[in-house]
This record gives sequence, structure tokens and C-alpha cells, in this order.
Amino acid sequence: MALSARGQQILGTLAAVFVGVVMLLAGLDRKEFRCDRATAGCRHISGLLGFERTTEIPLDAIADHRFDSHDSRAGRRGVTVLLDHSGRELPVGLADETTARAHYDALHAFFQGERADVTVTTGPSWWLVALGLVVLLLGPWLVRPSGHARAAAPVDAPTRRGAHAPLIALGVGVLVLVGLSASILTSRTQGSLALRCTQRCDIGGGSCMPGGEMVLTLAPGEHEVRVFNPDEPAQPIVHRVTVVRGQVTHFECAR
Repeated sequence: MALSARGQQILGTLAAVFVGVVMLLAGLDRKEFRCDRATAGCRHISGLLGFERTTEIPLDAIADHRFDSHDSRAGRRGVTVLLDHSGRELPVGLADETTARAHYDALHAFFQGERADVTVTTGPSWWLVALGLVVLLLGPWLVRPSGHARAAAPVDAPTRRGAHAPLIALGVGVLVLVGLSASILTSRTQGSLALRCTQRCDIGGGSCMPGGEMVLTLAPGEHEVRVFNPDEPAQPIVHRVTVVRGQVTHFECAR
């Protein structure tokens, strides 16, 4: 049975609202890393604009720093990685490679004592917020049925060949929009961990066997990877691997 004009309008409106909200959330994501030598500390702020989480980090807890770059769907990206004395990593200033390099230079100058303070900020993406608002405001208007479509058809009117084609096209379009929106949301909020296994390793509820490979989509932050220890099978070797938002982290499960 063909969907009514009213049903098509409701479906199209829901799709437009969903896409617009996803774009707004992705655009409002913000990260800030600020250090001040006078307070001997750093502050890491991340989350949606107005709903950020703040973490205080003593300056002497940062043991080293480096610059990493990688290829992504958005092009060449870069990030400054801070390391504490235990080797744990904190990614700061993920952006295109040129911007990320400028962030690294500013942070490096601070850690070398050449600056009294430093602030690195990424987001919000106002162009994505604007696009999301356009979709939210104009989407429901664009999907409204025309005057001809709103006219009630006779109940006993025969179904024309190809009458379902617009409905199928609408459904495909909605699925494409939902897929693109989910991809944008995932790339903005999640990271990936690619495991190459020469020994068995376990992470969460999954396992990777020797000779295998596994790619997991995970929340940014530290994740525990347990590598099988043939010398002491009951005592796996535990590694803490940092997953960076929008980036693929590679890790080899080996002794």
C-alpha cells in the first residue's frame, strides 16, 4: 500500500529533523587544553558547548609530548600527544595537519619554558551548526506535499504502474541521509582501534586470535588490551591503549 501524502510528509520531516540534530551536535563539539605556569597546572575541557567536562592536570604530571599525523576520511590530520610518567597518552588539538602543527609548536614552546601560558582549542564548527539549522528550518518545508498531492484520491482509484517509485526513492533517500548522519556522528564522537594479533588478545568482550586482525569502534580514551602470556597463561600482559576521537589507533598484540 502506497504511503499517503501526509505519511510522506511526516517521514520526510522526521528525517530532516534527525539529520539537522546530528549536524548540530557534531558542530557544537568543543575541546580546549589550557596550561598556565603561574598555577603549575593544565585544564582539559571537552564535550558539547555548554556541557563540557573539565579535568585538572598538574603540570609536573606531563612527562613528554610528541606530534602524530595520520590519514583519515577528512584528509591528513595531526594531533599533539601528551604522555605522563606511566606512558599513558592524552591527545590534544586534533585538526588538519597544518592547524595541528601550529598547536604543537605552541605547546612545545610552553613546555620548553618559552611561554608563560598556552591554550589550544578545537571546535565548535559553526559552519556545521549553520548547516544543521538550515536543515532543521527548511527540511520540513521542502518535504511538504504539493497541492496536487494533498488532494484526496478516490478510494477505489486503480494503482498506476510505477506509483510506488516516489515512495521507494523517498525511502532510499532517508536511508542515505541516516547513514551519512550516523557516519558524521561516529567520526566526530568515536575512534577506532585496529588490532594486529601475533598473540591472542582480549578487549572488552571480544577476542582476537593469532594471525587475525580486528577493528573496533570505541569511545575516546584509554582501553585495556590483555595479551596472552604463554609463560603465565593465567596472568595476561595488560596494555592501556589510548583511542583518539576521529582517528584509527594501531596496536600489535605481541609479547
